[in-house]
Amino acid sequence: MNSRALSIPARAHWSDLPRFHRFMAVSGAALLVVSVAGSWLTSIRIPDAGVLAIAVVLLVAGVLPLPAYWNEKGKIELRDAALTLPWGLFLMVSLPCIVGVAGRAGMNIGFKDAFFARLDQALGFHVPGILAWSSQHQLGTFVSRSYPFLFPMLLAAFLLPALTGKVKQAQEFITGNLLAFAIGMPLFALFPAVGPWYGYHFPANPGQAACQQSLLLLRTPGPYSLRPFGVVCFPSFHVVWAVLCVYALWCFKPLRIPVMVLAGLIVLSTLTTAWHYFADVLAGFLVAAAAIAASRALSHWYKA
Repeated sequence: MNSRALSIPARAHWSDLPRFHRFMAVSGAALLVVSVAGSWLTSIRIPDAGVLAIAVVLLVAGVLPLPAYWNEKGKIELRDAALTLPWGLFLMVSLPCIVGVAGRAGMNIGFKDAFFARLDQALGFHVPGILAWSSQHQLGTFVSRSYPFLFPMLLAAFLLPALTGKVKQAQEFITGNLLAFAIGMPLFALFPAVGPWYGYHFPANPGQAACQQSLLLLRTPGPYSLRPFGVVCFPSFHVVWAVLCVYALWCFKPLRIPVMVLAGLIVLSTLTTAWHYFADVLAGFLVAAAAIAASRALSHWYKA
């Protein structure tokens, strides 16, 4: 057995746990409390919650052998980076509930689409005009097609640092996402909006119509069965995640330019596809910047 692995102390006490895991444990417990209490207060029901919990346990159990293997081999950085994977899986499952709670917490607040449309025009942006231009030009069509590529990039930002021993980047990506939701969900509750098609009164595409229906159903009084669908307009989490992905993947030099270009296209596509107001984009940048700054501060604390 590798001598470095033998030198790793057994972490049987809370104070022996690395600070990252202590922070995530406390945050995760708080997230569960808010989710359970918020779901009860807002009449949210999670279909097949037991099956979902079992699936999460099995997924976590499936990834734990990897850090155990690296620990056995004495590869401490690879081990610590891989130990972010269970926390990422936990957030993937638990954060949608927080979105539902935030959406229903703001049920008594009217939609702010008219306000965002006026704000965009005051800033010199007219989303219907951007949509019309993009639909008539090859460049605009090219940009718009990048919109769904956020999700492969998000997966890469989650997996690559965790699987290659980039401990700092892996931990900051997890905490950055957690903090982005902590900042973004109160904004979603206080400034609910449907989307530019609703504020500017132009026809929605099928995806936008489905999103609108999901949001309206979410805000309908009475019991609600949670379903995963994008309902957050302000701030734009397409922008938040694009920025967080660039930050997480910046440590891979060959990926810097491709990731920057793709992230830029994704941000522009939020406007050329008319999924977001320009105000949503600005708010997305601010939320991402705040989350990155806070995650960097926490990263220094983890090492202290």
